[in-house]
Amino acid sequence: MPTARLFIAAPVSDEVRAAAARLISRLRASGADYKWVDPANLHLTLRFLGATSLDRLGELETLLRRAARRPAFEVVYEGVGAFPSWDDPKVVWVGVGQGAADLAALAAALGPAEEGRPFSAHLTIGRMRGRRDVARLKAAAGGFAPLRQVVDRIILFESRLTPQGSIYAARQEAMLATRGVSTHLKMLPKPS
Repeated sequence: MPTARLFIAAPVSDEVRAAAARLISRLRASGADYKWVDPANLHLTLRFLGATSLDRLGELETLLRRAARRPAFEVVYEGVGAFPSWDDPKVVWVGVGQGAADLAALAAALGPAEEGRPFSAHLTIGRMRGRRDVARLKAAAGGFAPLRQVVDRIILFESRLTPQGSIYAARQEAMLATRGVSTHLKMLPKPS
């Protein structure tokens, strides 16, 4: 059976995407050697599945539907940080304050994290390629003015790696419950 590289995520609002694009532009100007995420690809990863047999799509549909029984909730994006730290900033991210516990509960409902790592609510915006100008990057990071967004759905994405970067295609979408309304799952067209 064929496989696809899959992950489950919550989408990011256009307002957050635009603010992150401005931040990425500022960080890119620092000259640091990073691969910056295309703002169109920003998402809150809840569970990375990796190479997954496509015969598991029915199982994943059930998993999405079950996880989406919880109510929609609000998150607040704020602050800029790095993993594992600013002394060794391999990944640069925008943090999630309010709503981080709700995201963690949603992620837990989707199964255990890869490699047993604890869930950390964040929006990845860049990955280190080399150590050039890391000090300038840290100085340019500054802050990220708090932005609110309602998380009202989760999406099963397929990720295709290309020389130009990753291309994400939504395969299934499940709406979270709102005011006692039951969830529904939307099958999306198969990525071409």
